[in-house]
Amino acid sequence: MDEIRNQLKNQNFGAVLPSALKQVGDAVFPDTPSIPDQRTLEQIINTWSAIHVPTYGNPIGASSATVTAAGAGGEAEVTVLSAVKSEVFRIQAISLANAGGAAPLVCKILIGDVALTVDLTGAPSTSTPFPLSQTVFVDANSPLKFAVLSGNASDAGLSVNYIATSQ
Repeated sequence: MDEIRNQLKNQNFGAVLPSALKQVGDAVFPDTPSIPDQRTLEQIINTWSAIHVPTYGNPIGASSATVTAAGAGGEAEVTVLSAVKSEVFRIQAISLANAGGAAPLVCKILIGDVALTVDLTGAPSTSTPFPLSQTVFVDANSPLKFAVLSGNASDAGLSVNYIATSQ
């Protein structure tokens, strides 16, 4: 067994993280004597990609879903969608529901700790879509969160539709 494969020998491809491939790949040099190692690394990456990004980073069929989270009081941030390991989700739609009949809600939506908006306003007894003007991704380091800035937090519900691009 060559040295490149030996470094990953006790892991299965479902558990190998991209950081491990980078670490193993750092030992491969672009000179002629390392061509066998380059080919080995290429085979490993192609196999890993077939499992984790079978559609080359485009949406993976039949992987979309919708999640909903309720608001919390005191402007507390609530995680609506988070990923684990190598998962990456593309956000397709976001909607704020205000179940209350009296007061509007004002919410902020965040990716990680960075605000996408701080003024998503939902009128009473309505559902308000959040217009996505850019492609938004969620991974293990950047969950999608929201917080109710004004209005009754118990009336708030944020729904997010997403599709996987990496699993």
